[in-house]
Amino acid sequence: MGKLLSIMNVEFEKIKTARVRLQKFRLKLLRPSVGALESGSVDLMVAVECLSQLEPVLATRPRSASVDRALHQEVAGLWRELQQVNALFQGAGKFYEGWGRLLSSDDGDANYNYRGKPGVPVANKSNKVVIHG
Repeated sequence: MGKLLSIMNVEFEKIKTARVRLQKFRLKLLRPSVGALESGSVDLMVAVECLSQLEPVLATRPRSASVDRALHQEVAGLWRELQQVNALFQGAGKFYEGWGRLLSSDDGDANYNYRGKPGVPVANKSNKVVIHG
């Protein structure tokens, strides 16, 4: 029984380590930058490594119903963390995509409303700056 508990503790620790690393990366993504992405990649690699080591163990080892419930709760927390990281990634990607369009050298006008969506094009035939809002 003691050996089974130590094996279960290893499983829980791997899930918790992956979750903590995702939390660290999520916090870095709150202020997305190249540096945050580079330093966060280490956190992601550790999380992926923990999960890849855990997957075969979970698939082959029998567990009690109470241990299964506890593991399910840990994995659900990990899943929520991953969803938040994904949402932050998507938001950062959209932000930098829009920023890149604003800074690009093409002749297209950038015109966004207060919600960040493209607005109605504004004709500006003179050399004046037009600001809406």
